[in-house]
Amino acid sequence: MNDTKRILIQSDNQPITSAGIISLWNNMYPEGEVLYAKDKGALLSLLAKYPSALVVLDYTLFDMPGLETLLIIGLRFPQVRWILFSDDLSEAFLNRIVLEKQYSVVMKDASIEEIKQAIQNGCAIARKQFLCERVKTILDSRKDNVDKQSLTSTEKEILKAIAQGKTSQMIADERCSSIHTISTHRKNIFRKIGVNNLLEATKYAAQMGIVDMSEYYI
Repeated sequence: MNDTKRILIQSDNQPITSAGIISLWNNMYPEGEVLYAKDKGALLSLLAKYPSALVVLDYTLFDMPGLETLLIIGLRFPQVRWILFSDDLSEAFLNRIVLEKQYSVVMKDASIEEIKQAIQNGCAIARKQFLCERVKTILDSRKDNVDKQSLTSTEKEILKAIAQGKTSQMIADERCSSIHTISTHRKNIFRKIGVNNLLEATKYAAQMGIVDMSEYYI
């Protein structure tokens, strides 16, 4: 991060939790530096200066207009790693944000060990997403619902083929079906899993284990 120095950008407007995060950070990385962003403008200015920083963001209390704004900022600064640290986040928000691996998610009722692990993952050379147990429980529940209620076995096979980069015509040829049938399946799949395009569908398939990461082409 910013050469060899680790940079934490603290973007949590709740003083007590902010102080707790900073205390953990200083114990873990005494050589590091803590910077503060009180609003979106200040955050963007710091990211421009430190494009490999770790950001701890209270999404629900911070000056962030919405999820799409957060995702756009993530695209603009792809080397930044984020810990979204909040009291509560909607299931719809979690379902979307976990598809983007630069964002870790930790609820404020998480254990200290979970918070420390999220910070370590964000600072490691091979930085990885971290999800606290509460978030995993929510996502596992969603996966069970999809498995039991939503996608049929045929639809899962077609979604896997889509995630492997195959066109509708290729899938139709392999399954000895018409392209119209595959297109209908595709529309139904997208509707059921709540996505709008190929990229979102592919990320969903990877997240749900329908396709192995080694087969994940997007």
